[in-house]
Amino acid sequence: MATYERKSSLREFYAYILPSLQQLQGGLTMFEELKQKVVFMERYKRKGDDEVLESDLEWDQECGICMENNTKIVLPDCNHAMCLDCFRDWHARSQSCPFCRDSLKRVKSRDVWIYTELCEVQDNETLTKESIRRLFLYIDKLPLIVSNNVFVMYDSHLK
Repeated sequence: MATYERKSSLREFYAYILPSLQQLQGGLTMFEELKQKVVFMERYKRKGDDEVLESDLEWDQECGICMENNTKIVLPDCNHAMCLDCFRDWHARSQSCPFCRDSLKRVKSRDVWIYTELCEVQDNETLTKESIRRLFLYIDKLPLIVSNNVFVMYDSHLK
């Protein structure tokens, strides 16, 4: 297998390549910790913990403002959750959280966290394979470094 050096700027390296490598390394250790936590929870689970009412699950999935089952976002400062439509509408009218009145002056739509449920999360192996594939595609698009050893030495004494 031939290896070629690729050229990237510092900005490209620190913005994409290094975080991707750190995410891949961190993802493996997080997966091991999660497996240990699941084993611990199964071993020391209480007997009454399995009883969860369906109404509690439905209530947990509702937006606190419009009461619809929409994709929810979470505010970064106070961790209150609502749907994205309600956040945009509320943020246009007021600069405070509708639940605790905490200031939202510096919070923009790109700053909020998207609430994902357990059924929406893919397994770690699939995520790792996809991350590796995207990283290699990105690296393959970088230009090749051409070495300076292209010139052949010419000796006039050898004829």
